Amino acid sequence: MAPSQQNAARKPSLLNWLIAGVLGVVAAAAGLLLPRSLQPLAESSSVSAPLLSATEEQSSLDYEPPPLPDLPSPNAMFLRLGLGTIFVLILCVVTLWIGKRWIRPFAAAPNANAQLRLLETLPLSGRCAVYLLQAGETKVLAGVDAAGIKALLPLPQEFAGTLAELSVATNEAA
Repeated sequence: MAPSQQNAARKPSLLNWLIAGVLGVVAAAAGLLLPRSLQPLAESSSVSAPLLSATEEQSSLDYEPPPLPDLPSPNAMFLRLGLGTIFVLILCVVTLWIGKRWIRPFAAAPNANAQLRLLETLPLSGRCAVYLLQAGETKVLAGVDAAGIKALLPLPQEFAGTLAELSVATNEAA
């Protein structure tokens, strides 16, 4: 694939951004409107305090607090909480699914004809490791720690033969 074709395949199209924008607006609108629609309808019974005449109001200094409002229904509160939680979870799944579809074109495609392959890994103490890589026909030993690559040693072609000889010699000595 030519570099220009790769760049074109990796750029998210305007349609993807439009879809994300519409989903964002729908999510924001649902967040504002859904709680209001789940509230129980207010009953039309309104408590009205008896009106006092102006002369009675001035002569009386006693305070009478207004009556307490009715408590909300626990069933309605739990229903609202449950539906809101389900809605948020569904929104999270949809967001992850869309994100996965957008990120996938940017990920490097696995190539069967790769010239660089990881053959072995030997973890050492902490965050250190030794990697055996194959670059074309050459094997390379890489020493890596938390800060990055510390040593990179190309191994000679006859390394496999030398390693086999050492293994046989140690087995005979034992």
